[in-house]
Amino acid sequence: MVGVAQRAAGTAIAVMLALAIVAAVWSAMPLVAPALLAWVALALLWPGIGRRQQVQALIFVAAGLAAFLWGFSRGAPLRIDSLLGQNQPILSMLASITLLRLLNRPPRADEPELPRGLGAYLQNMLGVHAFGSVINISAVIIMSDRLARAQPLGFNQAQLFSRAFSAVAFYSPFIGGVALGLTYTPGSNPLVMMLFGLPLATAAFLWLYWYANRRRAGEIESFCGYPLHPQDLKVPLALGAGVLLAYTALPDYSVLTLITMVTPAVVAGVLLKRHGPRGLRPAFAEYVRERAPQMGGELALFLGAGVLAAGVVAATAGTGDWTIVPGLDGFRASLLVLAFIVTSLVCIHPAVLMGVTVALVETVEFDPTLLATTFAMGWGLGCAVNPLSGVNVVLASRYGADNWRIARSNVPFSATLYFVAVGLLYLYEYTRL
Repeated sequence: MVGVAQRAAGTAIAVMLALAIVAAVWSAMPLVAPALLAWVALALLWPGIGRRQQVQALIFVAAGLAAFLWGFSRGAPLRIDSLLGQNQPILSMLASITLLRLLNRPPRADEPELPRGLGAYLQNMLGVHAFGSVINISAVIIMSDRLARAQPLGFNQAQLFSRAFSAVAFYSPFIGGVALGLTYTPGSNPLVMMLFGLPLATAAFLWLYWYANRRRAGEIESFCGYPLHPQDLKVPLALGAGVLLAYTALPDYSVLTLITMVTPAVVAGVLLKRHGPRGLRPAFAEYVRERAPQMGGELALFLGAGVLAAGVVAATAGTGDWTIVPGLDGFRASLLVLAFIVTSLVCIHPAVLMGVTVALVETVEFDPTLLATTFAMGWGLGCAVNPLSGVNVVLASRYGADNWRIARSNVPFSATLYFVAVGLLYLYEYTRL
């Protein structure tokens, strides 16, 4: 019976992925359709999900529904599609990225040992950041999948990936937060935003190097890292090249959508090269039977967190039109970044605060580039300390890491970089005068 439920869930996830791709290119496809299939898959996989994840998901859904109903009673619009599919884009992307597991070769007896030590730590820090700046969170998944083949992902590895990937959001337009921030601030200059975001990312690298070399030198000596050898880089490089080409040809599509669309083509191409056309059918059967049903934890956390986020947005909309922001300067931008960090600590996603801020400043004059830069900094620093940010949830649901522990451990990281961000925001204000 369990096997039947798993296969049914795998089929639902595969169809969800297909419908999400169709919806991206055909506007007549209802966006709620793939979201409904995600909930069906969650119901089928629910008995096999860990008790803690079940409790978290139920709390998020209950709190989100309460906030949603309160906002609706105050005049907020009834957005069932948002309630059911707030995180549908990232779920579709994760279902697509799961296809990459079909390319994992079984470990060989003569397989080289994973690199260890400070060098491996630094290589992985730069590797997940460089790949993540183009192929988003799929870089974390590719590298973590490879490491998990040898042994379960360790806390030091998960913590490093969380920090290094969060720093990508300071400047990369391929990250959802940056893309959303630029969309919310028409007239902003992406190049200027990147010019002030890159120094903050550099400061993050220096902090991580100091942290590894001074604070945890003993633990880092045994750190196992992703092997940055040509044979291990073929798939991420092919995926990155495909996403860049697709983004150049289709600039109106989000990077998450492009990754969702490009990944199946990359996987099919590799499978055809390895096994020919006959290899596609058994690979797809393996995806439906084994790989897709492993997404139960991700479905629970992302769907639950999506209901919570939709509820908070509805509750905010129900407060009516008001503003307490008379303008935007270096001081207020610094307070806004601090607000991103503080609200993230209580599991409010940066996207929620971003939407609230846009509503508050729409009646006043402000520098759109300064606001876009503030959004990028706040998104990266907030996601690092938010247990429900995309990267922390993926590390928890996919590899068994403790997302709450990761978020708590990242507080010194974001707190230190906050002061660097404040300095850069004041520098921006000084240089524009």
